[in-house]
Amino acid sequence: MRVTKWIVVAVAAAIVAGAVVQPGQGRAVASPVTASRTSAAASEWTGTWSVAYENSGGVFPANSTTRQIVHTSIGGSQARLRLSNVFNDEPLTLSDFHVAKRSSGASIVASSDRAVTFGGSRSVTIPAGGSAVSDPVAFTVAAQSDVAVSFYSPQRAEGVSSHQFAFADQYLADGNVVASSSLSVSQQFSSYFIVSDLEVTNTAATGAVVGLGASITEGHLSSYNGNRRYTNLLAARLAASGRTVGVLNEGIAGNQLLGVGVGPSALDRFDRDVLGRSGVRAVIFADNPINDLGSGREPTGAQLINGLRQLIAKAHTAGIALYCATLTPFGGHPSWTASREVARGEYNAYVRGSGSGCDAVIDFDGATHDAADPTRFRAAVDSGDHLHPNDAGMQAMADSIPLTLFGTGAPAPSPLTLTQAFNNVAVSADTNTSAADFDGGGASFSADALAAGGLSRGGTVTVSGVKLTWPATAGTGQLDNAIAAGQTITVSGSGNTLAFLMSGSYGQATGTGVIRYTDSTTQSFSLSAPDWFVTAPTAPTTLAAAAAYQNRAGNARFDAPSAVFGMTVPLAAGKKISTVTLPSVGTVPVTPGAPTLHLFAVGVGTVAKR
Repeated sequence: MRVTKWIVVAVAAAIVAGAVVQPGQGRAVASPVTASRTSAAASEWTGTWSVAYENSGGVFPANSTTRQIVHTSIGGSQARLRLSNVFNDEPLTLSDFHVAKRSSGASIVASSDRAVTFGGSRSVTIPAGGSAVSDPVAFTVAAQSDVAVSFYSPQRAEGVSSHQFAFADQYLADGNVVASSSLSVSQQFSSYFIVSDLEVTNTAATGAVVGLGASITEGHLSSYNGNRRYTNLLAARLAASGRTVGVLNEGIAGNQLLGVGVGPSALDRFDRDVLGRSGVRAVIFADNPINDLGSGREPTGAQLINGLRQLIAKAHTAGIALYCATLTPFGGHPSWTASREVARGEYNAYVRGSGSGCDAVIDFDGATHDAADPTRFRAAVDSGDHLHPNDAGMQAMADSIPLTLFGTGAPAPSPLTLTQAFNNVAVSADTNTSAADFDGGGASFSADALAAGGLSRGGTVTVSGVKLTWPATAGTGQLDNAIAAGQTITVSGSGNTLAFLMSGSYGQATGTGVIRYTDSTTQSFSLSAPDWFVTAPTAPTTLAAAAAYQNRAGNARFDAPSAVFGMTVPLAAGKKISTVTLPSVGTVPVTPGAPTLHLFAVGVGTVAKR
């Protein structure tokens, strides 16, 4: 049976200025719209990552390799790239594009590296103001993972289409080193260039949700390198619900609805940045008008509403739904005035009212404002500049989006206990080391060395005040840990803190999981396990136990320390956990070179607040 495809696009904005960095220098009121489209959105490809370009500020040095890191939303069995030269008045020739799983930093998993061609050629010339689409490549893309896209610039190139704020590290190296597993980085920066989309084929995919907007959507002042934009958090919620929905972010800091701020207005770029993305079926339009209000032109509420109505008409003409989000508060920011607050109120009243034409209302304002002073953020969600939400604010925005807008989802598998989810043997007895394989290469923890370090089979270990039990199977040759691969597990107990006992192989292993409470609300969280060779972790991770040596196959001892770590997640007050969906950070069996998160224990407890 063929699955009907759709995509949602979210638009948000905020007032931000800055210099371009150069390398080398709700409320649901309608069902999702089923569309018949002839644009890129009508294909069998679905976007898993995307970015909106805003100007031509990029420069590529001659004889240089660029490695860009993109964070996916859904997985797929094959991939292709879209390239954009939209703001360049000259054609641009690049070559040797590669995609690979990211290991850590600028490094990749060598075995995953794949060359990408364009019309069968290693090189591609993108016409001035144009774009290019690669050939499909057999490359397994994991959901909510980092993919490295590398390419070579043989000649110096100027006027390169750029997106200023990636909020994630990107890399430049000398020479043609696109296939190198690690780079000798000549420059590290935080902007995107040329690559506009990573698309996948996935028979379960039903579309994607795109964030079209400005700095709030873009993730300004959320955790750097943390993928804590509200679109990332929405992707995690969708995945946990059994829905395979791509989530694309089209935010540009300083972008406006009506006027030209940073990049073309939302009205002017709608066709390219929404309708031009593969699989689009709907759009969430949020707070671009805040930038119009701060632009000095002082648009009225009626003028902003007229702009919104034009966007709705564009969407409906193209056969896609438009979900309207209310404008978040910005009282306390230097751009706030009483008259601008009146215009924001008029806009929000229109969005919430009947007859607006919106296919659904998403109340970002209600999710973030202070009930005692609705012109301001609640302190808990304010980044400190009174304009951009922090990570908790991003989470509140993501949680306010009704998942029913994206279909019913697939039936979720029955949750397991953590012990039932065990799928790896990490700990071996010194007399039988071949019974375990923690890292896919025959290495393992020593049960004897761990016991000397405080972790005995079936014993108790305390993580930041929460008591957890070390697996009774550790060192017996039986399964003793779960490689985090998106499993949903049951967690019993009550308290205000969720605790994990874990370790990582092949570098820091980081991913996003989802807590589901008994009242059906959800909470996304980030889990990060340092590599097991690390014995001095940084906050918020703590050292649970260290072993003086490791084991290798053939009853061999390896004289290097190893460690198990703890991490806690604060829980929503007054709620009880039902299940936890683990991050997807690894494969079974372990892929050598790929960061993998191993989970040994999980539990709930009450920790005194300091």
